[in-house]
Amino acid sequence: MKIIEVKPGIFLNDAPGPASNVAFFKTSEGVILMDTTTSVAEMQEVLDLANLSPADIVQVIITHADGDHIGGNSLFSCPIIAHQLTYDRMVAADRPENEMPTKTFSGETNTLFIGGLEIQMIYKGGHKPDLTMLWLPEQKVLFPSDLVFEGRYPYMLGGSDVPTWISALRSLSEFEAEVIFPGHGTLCGQEVIDSLIDYMETSWKIVSAHIEKGHSLEEILADPVLPRPAGWTREQLFEPNIRAIFEQIQQG
Repeated sequence: MKIIEVKPGIFLNDAPGPASNVAFFKTSEGVILMDTTTSVAEMQEVLDLANLSPADIVQVIITHADGDHIGGNSLFSCPIIAHQLTYDRMVAADRPENEMPTKTFSGETNTLFIGGLEIQMIYKGGHKPDLTMLWLPEQKVLFPSDLVFEGRYPYMLGGSDVPTWISALRSLSEFEAEVIFPGHGTLCGQEVIDSLIDYMETSWKIVSAHIEKGHSLEEILADPVLPRPAGWTREQLFEPNIRAIFEQIQQG
């Protein structure tokens, strides 16, 4: 793993990287960090690669409350901002006090201006009910977090809303981003987003058709027409993802 600069002052981990991707934004007031990986140890390793210390970070931004995005929060004494739904999920998960966001926002958007940098926090949901992505309008860099998994099966368990997720993915083209950095995987383009939309829509339609015919989950999983995109890793998620879609459709 190494840290690369994709726009002036905008740094990312290059793949293979930590369990979830992070980004650093260097400003005149200090460094802003997006997400903190799975643990203090892993976060410290990323900081070391970036030649940074915890004291250099003046703001942490959390995209959602999954453990692989908040595990290093306690390393930082600076403000931590997240959506109110992220705070609520962390409370429900009984996360320790030193990991909790110190500031939250509600609604669809929240704009930060720090050290000459504009950062738009845009609530989307989908992957998880609290998912928020980041958009740097001047630099045209998009951080869709776990809306986008590059080169692997998306994780559709534990609270995903697939129709909302598909809608969120469709909205990403509106930004006309020059750089897209997903929550997992490496830098990608619109073709990766399109492949995710196709995978989710096709899976949903096939499972729906089976349910209408009264087929069981076991019968659905045996259907060879279900999409298995070539080259995607984490194929162990194929069956759990279909199960998640099956359960969502049945729940209405």
